[in-house]
Amino acid sequence: MTRTRTRTEHTALIVVDLQAGTAPYQRTHPVEAVVANVETLARATRGGGGTVVFIRHDPAATPAGATQYGGGPRPAPVAYGSLLLERADDDGNITRGGWSAFAGTGLDERLRTDGVTEVVVVGQATTFGVESTARAAYDLGYDVVLVEDATNDPDPDAHAARFRSVFPALGVVVQTADLAGPGAA
Repeated sequence: MTRTRTRTEHTALIVVDLQAGTAPYQRTHPVEAVVANVETLARATRGGGGTVVFIRHDPAATPAGATQYGGGPRPAPVAYGSLLLERADDDGNITRGGWSAFAGTGLDERLRTDGVTEVVVVGQATTFGVESTARAAYDLGYDVVLVEDATNDPDPDAHAARFRSVFPALGVVVQTADLAGPGAA
């Protein structure tokens, strides 16, 4: 299902981990193309009176739970969290340690205060922060939109599988042009 509509003041664009430390691992789309699409969506969202929130992953804030890869906080180079595009002065800036942008960050409260009812989730990586954020947004009652060509992942097959079978159950799957208009990207 695709739809074309103008972003409104009830929409938030949630940009997950579009940062220097996660970019080298993305293989589904060229990182530059994803950045350009997210920039287009951010302009359209701001132009429609919506909210743009940048989410950064901080390995030092990783929860303590043990995983196969270790557990707890991890060191990261300073440049790891550098955003790949400019934030506007009014854009939100949230740091996450857990998988979802909603887990322990105050994002839900901020969005509800702003009257947001719909979230457009983009960024990297599809199978990590993007999927976790979309699932949490759905569970919290938001209308969820996932933009395939503004989302990236280390595994192109896993990315495609999420957009084919998981994400349609969480919300609406679109391309950048569906939200920003043809030729906007």
